[in-house]
Amino acid sequence: MKLKKSLVSVILPVYNAGNFLPHCLETLIKQSYTNLEIIAIDDNSKDNSLKILKEFKKKYKTYSEQNRKIQILQNKKHYGQAVCLNRAVRLAQGQFLAFMNPFDYVSLHRFKKQISYLSINPKTVAIGSQYVTINKNNKSVEKSSLPQQHEEIYHTLLPSISMKPETVMINRMLFPKDLLRFTTNKYPLLFTEVFIKILQYGKIANLGQALYTHRSGIKRYTRQSSRLKHVFSLLQLWLKSRSTYDYRPSLRTNIPAVLRNS
Repeated sequence: MKLKKSLVSVILPVYNAGNFLPHCLETLIKQSYTNLEIIAIDDNSKDNSLKILKEFKKKYKTYSEQNRKIQILQNKKHYGQAVCLNRAVRLAQGQFLAFMNPFDYVSLHRFKKQISYLSINPKTVAIGSQYVTINKNNKSVEKSSLPQQHEEIYHTLLPSISMKPETVMINRMLFPKDLLRFTTNKYPLLFTEVFIKILQYGKIANLGQALYTHRSGIKRYTRQSSRLKHVFSLLQLWLKSRSTYDYRPSLRTNIPAVLRNS
């Protein structure tokens, strides 16, 4: 499948997100950048998430005339995040791939600003952004201060503390199509491995602006693994990254970060 230039494919795995999904979808469909497709995959939700997706598509079917398409799929079983991501990636036609979490929402200019950055910086393969964390009362409690430059992100990428996965947009034109595959690793390591893979083909960066809003204090798509399992998975990925992807940050630098963020 030939990628469509300038099209943004938004990958949206959904599982039991009915309370927050409508707001998430509204901020996606009303983006100031209009050449986009939303690929939502319901992972056999037990709530009304699938119904919300179908109603949303029906409500906004006229948007398809404005180069905004909505595609909805449903898994017959609950397979998990990696399966949903891989299934959506296979269907995505866009040159640019963006990720989204159904519990969160985005700035209406997120994609426009990320596309602008990637256009000005053609050697950048992935661009993220800062994000704001809000509590259950929708009050802001924290703004991120993620590193913005490639060199600093490179050395702190493995502990998964230098990029917020759902803020990231990837330029798929810069690497082979079959490279983008997610493993069954727990969140956020399934994203981290993909970011390490594409490092071989370009730079990565974060915008200084907060273009994403993350909700805290709610039950998310996946359960957090125990601290011991998380550290073990990180060490496995560190070894694999060195041998397979030639990614070689200092272990001495990364281990303290791993322990702090496990």
